[in-house]
Amino acid sequence: MENRYKRGKGSGFSVSVIIAVLAAASILFSIIFLTTLDAFSQRFLKTVPVSSAAADTSTAAPEAEAQKSGERSFEFRLASDDTFYSVMTSLGVHPTEINKIYRKAKPVFNLSKLRKGTVLKIHTVDDRFDRMQYKLGEFDVLVITRDGSGEEDGYSVLMEELPWEVKTSRVAGTIVNSLYSAGIKAGADPQTIIGFSDIFAWDVDFASDIRKGDTFGIYYENIYVDGDFVKTGKILGAEMLNDGRKTVAIYYEDSEGGSGYYNAEGRSLRRMLLKSPLRYRRISSYFSRRRYHPILKRYRPHHGIDYAAPTGTPVEAAGSGRITFVGWKKGYGKFIVVKHKNSYSTAYGHLSRFKKGLKRGSKVDQGDVIGYVGSTG
Repeated sequence: MENRYKRGKGSGFSVSVIIAVLAAASILFSIIFLTTLDAFSQRFLKTVPVSSAAADTSTAAPEAEAQKSGERSFEFRLASDDTFYSVMTSLGVHPTEINKIYRKAKPVFNLSKLRKGTVLKIHTVDDRFDRMQYKLGEFDVLVITRDGSGEEDGYSVLMEELPWEVKTSRVAGTIVNSLYSAGIKAGADPQTIIGFSDIFAWDVDFASDIRKGDTFGIYYENIYVDGDFVKTGKILGAEMLNDGRKTVAIYYEDSEGGSGYYNAEGRSLRRMLLKSPLRYRRISSYFSRRRYHPILKRYRPHHGIDYAAPTGTPVEAAGSGRITFVGWKKGYGKFIVVKHKNSYSTAYGHLSRFKKGLKRGSKVDQGDVIGYVGSTG
């Protein structure tokens, strides 16, 4: 009896150990399952049943109604290795059907060109593909819908425009260091600031003319798609107070589709010559008859303005005309001269390279790229 009792006690201890091991294993499997589920959920942003039309008025149990209708909605955030085929097969769509959809859609959009990071929305009914949406741009969405049933399944492919609207905003500010920093502080986006500088490019050199205390105002469009902000649109009006001189710009579009910016008197702001040949500008030295040459280590006249910008920054023609010189010029390195109307000429030096194909006699229009910033000469 005593020996049995001890064996029985020993058996009880063994059972406890087994139970503990099983509990630990259960916890481990639970962790593995949750980790796998989390990783899975990163691929499937949503796996939400969608209520049927008949259940739209019900608020008590919409998910239960959706389960009854058999309609479900999935959103896939595409990874670099995702393809249309892999996404569809993960939903159980047969390869034959995938190929049918692919061929039907190809004249409108090649589904092999789905982009990483975009979202593919797919709807199923009773676990069968029903329709899909894929945004091709800010305003357009590709919609593919299944038609018919059984072996007679067909597919309609449409390019639809998303509902969008335009709202207007206004920002204003005072320049302390630069137009860009003041514009960002006022709430403008970079594209609007660049657009603003382009409008006044014939009147203001935002590198050399800007003064502390100058003020600006911008009245512009904001574009919303499906209620979400997408981007800024046209600048409808702007004003610049530069060194006490006020310039106003008003956008106008005529009946023939021509457009431009005009001042308060109705005159176009466009001039024969731009004030600066660079889009992104920061003055490094000013016009001077006595400038210290950093290479020759002596003072000498400097009849021009140097713009400090990264090597390779495009240099634009300040006005339309013809190239009268392109090549190397002592003291200026790679050098270009453009002859404009009314005997005006503009010169561009210290370039790193010329635009390919540019030669003496070449015709250029205002704003054309003619070379690239450098430090030659």
